[in-house]
Amino acid sequence: MLAMLRACGIVVIALIVVPGMARAGNSDDVVAGSDVALTGGAVVANVHSGAGMWFNPAGVARLEVRSVELTGELFSNSVASAPGWLSIESGEQSEGHFSAVQGIPRALTFVDAPRPSLSWGIGFFFSRSFDKFMQDTVSTAASSTNPSGFGADSDERKSLYHLSSAVAWKKNDKFLLGGGFDIIVAAQRLNETVSGAYDSGAAGIFSRSLSQRIEGGGLQMKLGLQWAPIEEVRIGWMVATPSYLIYLHDETTVTRSLSPPSGAPQYSRTQVDKLSGAWAGVETGLTRLGASYLGSWGWVEADLIVTFPQQTPELGIDSKSTANVRLGGVFRLTDRIKLGAGFFTDFSPEPEPSQLSDTQIDYYGFTLGVDVANRAAPPKRGEDGFYIGFAVGLRYAHGRGTLGGLRFSNTFPDPPAQPGQLNPVSIEVNEVGINLTLTAAF
Repeated sequence: MLAMLRACGIVVIALIVVPGMARAGNSDDVVAGSDVALTGGAVVANVHSGAGMWFNPAGVARLEVRSVELTGELFSNSVASAPGWLSIESGEQSEGHFSAVQGIPRALTFVDAPRPSLSWGIGFFFSRSFDKFMQDTVSTAASSTNPSGFGADSDERKSLYHLSSAVAWKKNDKFLLGGGFDIIVAAQRLNETVSGAYDSGAAGIFSRSLSQRIEGGGLQMKLGLQWAPIEEVRIGWMVATPSYLIYLHDETTVTRSLSPPSGAPQYSRTQVDKLSGAWAGVETGLTRLGASYLGSWGWVEADLIVTFPQQTPELGIDSKSTANVRLGGVFRLTDRIKLGAGFFTDFSPEPEPSQLSDTQIDYYGFTLGVDVANRAAPPKRGEDGFYIGFAVGLRYAHGRGTLGGLRFSNTFPDPPAQPGQLNPVSIEVNEVGINLTLTAAF
């Protein structure tokens, strides 16, 4: 047994943690629509596409013809540094350099205007996708009299899908009102293993594994308005309820084994498989307030986004209220070419990490982009023509915060217990993404 334990002197650690898309990972905003890709989401007062179903349903009323819009994340690269995610009391720690690449579709919307004052839309939004791979090593120094080896891996994926609908009313050019209803499908999968070994006077081995799969479906409501007190100024406001799941399917298995230096091995297993009704919040409610100024050169906007606190113990959610800002503008170079730029914050609503791989990270970022179309604007009601536009946006985010790690003692605990204590460490993240949007109106 001692030979086997000595072979564990160097361990490769695989960790998958949970940032969001390239936009960062705290809010549930999606990159939907060309203006969002260009401005970083500063669109509440001025959104005029299918993205209004997400950012402000009132904006759907500004479309007077049929419109189809597809937005995708072409490329997203995330690089994180968290030295000491896994550490030993004697001083050894992991290097903590991680990276991941992904690219996925984000939104598909369709809007129609059967009447001059009435528009409706449906859309599919992939609002959240967590899937990031990290790999590291840790070992006790060769000169130590108590060589030890430890390993931990956590493979976690969270996804939220929204099937959205909206109806918007245009009283006149100054006042628009809209509401939306979303059907939500949520899924979370987690596979986590912690193992270890001790030698030289304190021989032993331990392991713990967790396999969990939770799925659910639910609802969300949205309401918004846009108001133009004067021709050059627009005010926007919207509110969204929390996303409530009305059913949950939970499949969870936890196993734990201990082989202390003395005494009999210990083993336990817990298994859950249940389908139940629920009224469980999975996304926080929020409100957005924005103001934009328009001119022949384009427009600029400033938004404030406030999220409400959310506690859902059965899903491990304990979010505090946050306030974030979006600042952006779109500038017309020619009738067919526009440039955009934006700045955003994305502060974490999470408490201090309480489990392995929990994160609390605050992000700051910016966007730059260009929009090219075959004409200055989509056709108006009764006007012939076809509009097609293509937008590409670069998005960068920098985050600093805390990651839940583990620290192991130099010898097997006596009395025997699960070795490894929660050890929050600092983490720094840099994310770069490229988003593409294709818009057609007719």
